[in-house]
Amino acid sequence: MPEPIKYKLKTDPMGMVGRECPRDKTYFKVSYNDIECEEMTCPVCGAKLQCKKFTTLPQVDYINSLIFHKNGCPIEHNAYSKTPPCHDYIEMPAETLFTCDVCGKCFGLDDKKPEFCPFCAASREHLHQDIKCDYVPPSGK
Repeated sequence: MPEPIKYKLKTDPMGMVGRECPRDKTYFKVSYNDIECEEMTCPVCGAKLQCKKFTTLPQVDYINSLIFHKNGCPIEHNAYSKTPPCHDYIEMPAETLFTCDVCGKCFGLDDKKPEFCPFCAASREHLHQDIKCDYVPPSGK
């Protein structure tokens, strides 16, 4: 059986990808290299779920669009097109970055203060606002 195709999500200029908690809709950012994991914790409500559960709706629409168009989205779409348009999205950089003292990983969060590390679930006393996290380019780029 052929290996399944892996579609790459888009990143912001720091190599980070958006994640959204399905419980409280908190939007946060993690490094592209950290999205392939078993579990993730919402930095605000503490929900601990499978990593894939944190995929955002625009990301799902984008991947479904790539699958439908066989990785080659048409450039133009008009009223006479027989296929649906491609879905695209842009990853904007996080306003505030945090680093965890326990696991050393970095994440971004806007407009809220984190209560937990998304990676190791460490509590807020282990999380420190960072001017910039060390940039780690996504694997394969």
